[in-house]
Amino acid sequence: MISETVVGALAPWVGSVAADTCVRATALSVGKDITEFGPGDITVLCANVRRLLTPIAPSAAVDGVISQIEAGIA
Repeated sequence: MISETVVGALAPWVGSVAADTCVRATALSVGKDITEFGPGDITVLCANVRRLLTPIAPSAAVDGVISQIEAGIA
């Protein structure tokens, strides 16, 4: 499931609760439930992950998390 991949990548940076909230909020923003989230939603998901991490992590780390998410979803 996509949410597990994203939460796993984000949790070390923001904790599992905030990571799960990011996924759920992103799904809701596109009118879906997390179980309906698919690879076609990766652009909006990665944009929200980037927005969440940019204030607290170096850009290289943010890019690494995004890469980890994309590899886990592909």
